[in-house]
Amino acid sequence: MSAKLLVHDHPVSSNALKVRFLLAELGLEYETRHVPFASPRPAGYVALNPFGRIPTLVDGELVLAESNAILRYLADREGRHDLYPRDPRARARVDWALDAWSTQVRPPLYQLERVALFHRDHEGGGGTWQEGDPEAIDAAVGSAGDALDRWERFVADGGTVTGAFTIADCAAGPVLWRSLRLPLDFSRWPKTAAVRDAVAARPSFFAAGPVG
Repeated sequence: MSAKLLVHDHPVSSNALKVRFLLAELGLEYETRHVPFASPRPAGYVALNPFGRIPTLVDGELVLAESNAILRYLADREGRHDLYPRDPRARARVDWALDAWSTQVRPPLYQLERVALFHRDHEGGGGTWQEGDPEAIDAAVGSAGDALDRWERFVADGGTVTGAFTIADCAAGPVLWRSLRLPLDFSRWPKTAAVRDAVAARPSFFAAGPVG
């Protein structure tokens, strides 16, 4: 493939980070183009991605958005069936993990991040939960904890989401890493904590430039 990959992203976006994480895992070169969090998004970006969400991948003539779709595409593009299996049963488990994370776990964790970390600086998320609204944080902690309880029952033992390192770990890892800044006691979710620790130990994760 001749053209260098282009990722329209934001350094603080966990969805953009999961794409950069996989790109680093795959050893692929890429360029980035900054997209601000503020709405409305720039007109040129909306022309490229009508939904305006971050990130968007450009691979030659292909324009692809939605971070999980990008993860699936890149793993398939590189023939990395260890990361995204070809076997229907194994692939289905990874797909289930991706969808469950994005629809059941990420939203309440995002709400907690919003009130605990992004209450001062929407663009950079440089706040601390100690400075946030205690009532809003308590409510968000409860919802996030309930979601993590369900996720803990789903996650495999041994420090990966499905029993082997896959794109599901790329998807969950960035948010779990950021959770170190949140008022959550992960002794309640030891399998999920093991996934977080395993992601943090991968050189490709820090090569992706995580921003807490």
